[in-house]
Amino acid sequence: MTSIFSLMRLMRMASRLRAQAPRRKPLALVLLFGTALCGVSLAQAPFQTVQWSASVISGATAKRGGIVTVELSAAVLDGWHVYALTQPPGGPTALRVTLDDNPVARTAGAPSGAAPEKKYDPSFDLDTYFYSHSFTLHLPVRLKPHADSGWQQIPLSVRFQTCNGRECQPPTTVHLAAPIEVAPRA
Repeated sequence: MTSIFSLMRLMRMASRLRAQAPRRKPLALVLLFGTALCGVSLAQAPFQTVQWSASVISGATAKRGGIVTVELSAAVLDGWHVYALTQPPGGPTALRVTLDDNPVARTAGAPSGAAPEKKYDPSFDLDTYFYSHSFTLHLPVRLKPHADSGWQQIPLSVRFQTCNGRECQPPTTVHLAAPIEVAPRA
């Protein structure tokens, strides 16, 4: 409704501009209606229910061939939840963390995290596992033996689904990068 009222307000402004400067009418109309359409598309854009960040848990610098842990932090909007790493068959989309193809590191184990909450979900007619509020996940990665020295980025993808008591958003994939300093060659 707000965008309809905004559109009506813009139309009134356009008619005032038309009365003031008849030669500028096409340009004014294009600008005003273009602005209105942008406002409508922005109003329909999905809002972020989860804010993600990634960092490496390690000492000063990491050695090639060594294992480090990437920590993924998630802050979930109040009233929403993110389904956990494991779900029963026929349930919602499980949380998935993958390491993107890169010259720096490869996966060295499965992601893990705090124990999720368990609750019966009538939408799926089964018990589901999920995280509410803030939570962290850990992904062990091994640095490749030929990784370049200095500051590098470990690229990750996180696929997840969020729901609240009334609706579910479609599964979403976010791309993150965890910075790491690779020790110089010996």
